[in-house]
Parts: sequence; structure tokens; C-alpha cells
Amino acid sequence: MSASDLLARVPSGSGRVPPRIAPPGETITVENEQAVEAQGTDRLILFSDAVVAIAITLLALELPVPVGPDAAALWDSAREHADHYLAFLISFYAIAAAWGQHHRIFRSVVRNDSLLRKLNMLWLLMIILNPFATRLLVTEGGDTLTAHALRWGFYAFLQVLAGLTLIGITHHLNVRGLRADGARSPLAAEPQRYAVLVGFALSIPVFFATTTAWLLWIAVPLLTSYVYLPLRDRRRGRIRGGGDHGSGRIG
Repeated sequence: MSASDLLARVPSGSGRVPPRIAPPGETITVENEQAVEAQGTDRLILFSDAVVAIAITLLALELPVPVGPDAAALWDSAREHADHYLAFLISFYAIAAAWGQHHRIFRSVVRNDSLLRKLNMLWLLMIILNPFATRLLVTEGGDTLTAHALRWGFYAFLQVLAGLTLIGITHHLNVRGLRADGARSPLAAEPQRYAVLVGFALSIPVFFATTTAWLLWIAVPLLTSYVYLPLRDRRRGRIRGGGDHGSGRIG
């Protein structure tokens, strides 16, 4: 069937635009540059999702398997590896939270450039190093406080660098206008994310004084969510209420 026959089959009053059929020897090219950029952005996101999926799967592959002839022996073996399972849960949460932040940042991105791709690859480097850093946390041996600080500090530094990279990506997207029109930065309304970074960052020097510095990873976000933010919202509410009362009195 020829091209003219296909066009003839389209009803004249249907309002549909007949498809463009290239003459022999002519190649159809994408005329909309935005469509090309959107396709490139989709590839970037899909690639990032795949790398994150691989990294988070590698965490489980490193878990020790409990052994024993009966239930009691299996339970004892599992308890011996409790630190491995805890480290897995911490890293699983860290990668999942980072991916969630990455998803929120990129869901409004419609264009990309060379710097964005480089920053994204740097972030992926931090992600794929997480399984290695997790193994460092559970390394057996009676190491010194300094060696312990280096192993755990490296893990914390990895999380800080990943978070800072996402902040850099967000800033670059805003400056270069790579988001959809009207889209706002998701980091602006997420002080908890900064609290996580502060907790990891503060723990790095503290590890050289105590092995329990990892408690800052939990304490700082909790204090931010349940102490700082409620106090901030209450203060803003009083200021807003005082402004409304004052304006009503003047009126």
C-alpha cells in the first residue's frame, strides 16, 4: 500500500493530523530539541536507578548466613553476626534515603548538561562504594581507636559527600534552569536531610575520641525532627499570630 493510499484512509473531518511518511531515501530526524534532551534525561535517570539497585542488592549478598544443626544453634549463629545485620540495615536505609532524594530532585528535570552528568556520576560513585564501606564497619579484629575512627569515619564521610553532591546537583539545576518551568527545589523544605548530613559530619572527628560517635547519626536527626522543628514552627506561629492581631487592631 502506497503512502497516498494511507493518507486517503484518514477521514477528512476527524481532526487527526495525518502521520508524516518519509519519501524513499529520506531519514526521519527528531525535530524537537526538547524531546531529545528529555530522552537523554530519562536515560540518565534510568541508569542511576539501575546502579542504585545493584548497590543495594550487593549489600544483601555480603550478609553472613547463620549455620547450625538446630534452631538454637541457628539463633546463636545469627546473634554472632548481629553487627553485620545492623550494618546492612543502616546502609540499606542510607542508600534508600539517598535514592529517594535523588528521585525527588530529578522528577522535574527536563534537560541535562555535561556538568549535571558529571555530578550525577560522582553521586553514583558514593553509592556503589557503600557496600565496601559497610564491610569496613564490620571488620573483625581488635583495632585501635584510631583505626576504628578511620573505618567508621570513612563511612560517615561517604554519606556526607553523597549528600553534598545532591545539594550541588540541586543548585546547578536551579542556576541553569534545567527543571520544568515553575518547579521548586525539593531541598528547600527538607531540613531533616541537612540534619542527617550534620550528624554524619559531626561524628567523623568524634570517632577519634569514642567508638560510640555513630549515635550522632541518630541523635541529630531526631533532635531536629522532634525538638528544633516544633520549636521553629511554634515560633513562626506566634510571629504570624502577632502580626495578624496587630493588623486587626490597626484596622
